[in-house]
Amino acid sequence: MPDPVALRPLIRDLHAAVVDLQARPIPPAWGRLLVLLALLAAGGIGFWQLQAWPLRLAAALLVALAETLLLIASHEACHGTLLGKQRLELVLAALISWPMAWPLLTYRLLHRLHHRWNGCDRRDPERIQVQQPGCWWRLVLAGGAGLILRTLQEALRLQAQQPALRRALLLDGLGIVLVQALFLALAIQHGHLLAYALCWLVVERVAGALLQLRGAIEHWHLWDPQPHPLLTQLYGSRTVAVPDWLNGWLGGLPHHSAHHAFPAIATGRLPQATACLQAVLRAHGYPPLPLSQGYGDAVKQLG
Repeated sequence: MPDPVALRPLIRDLHAAVVDLQARPIPPAWGRLLVLLALLAAGGIGFWQLQAWPLRLAAALLVALAETLLLIASHEACHGTLLGKQRLELVLAALISWPMAWPLLTYRLLHRLHHRWNGCDRRDPERIQVQQPGCWWRLVLAGGAGLILRTLQEALRLQAQQPALRRALLLDGLGIVLVQALFLALAIQHGHLLAYALCWLVVERVAGALLQLRGAIEHWHLWDPQPHPLLTQLYGSRTVAVPDWLNGWLGGLPHHSAHHAFPAIATGRLPQATACLQAVLRAHGYPPLPLSQGYGDAVKQLG
């Protein structure tokens, strides 16, 4: 194992390579949010107004796609990189998440532990315990319900390490109950309870499967402790080569190594951060970051 003192020039150069990217103000992602909210509204209105079930299913799938990308945006809100105004973006993220029973405030605290423990502490609340070939399908089939249940289980397990989880669980619980009660009351009032339940189920299945797959891609087979915490984050996360426009819609998550090492970097700057970090590692004789050439290749790497 390299001497920690010998690693100082590398760690210094890695920080220096992205210091400017972290120092700049966060560019608010209002345009992306408004487009996604418009798609969500269009899908919801279409689902209630259209009579043919094939068209209603298409509308529900549009809702699922918009909700998936909005939940990814809520991840940025957890880091304060969505709008650059943390309180405002957390409120918006909670309002986006509670209709799907997603405990955003609880997840935010667990996600902080994930960034601290990824690759080095098996208490990591987002660590996938079983990573045998083919097992990732179980995560996809678990969908949104599996994500929600796992988040609640981890929150209860880790309350001693993070006492603020108790308050977050309470706030999420109240928010989810109130929002769901409102939606259920409206559905019952208009005689659409079954339709509402079916739409919710479609979104839970589709959005949950996509988010589970995304999570598996980011860390599957990459539990790789390194001699320095920064290197552990870089090599314990996978980068997916995608066009910059797709990186934007996916909230910077394709550049997961750079995000894990420097979570304060805004989404649009992560591709540049990845290139800078790769150059530094190469100059110091270190291997490149874990990389997939697109999401098709990433799925193949899951085994």
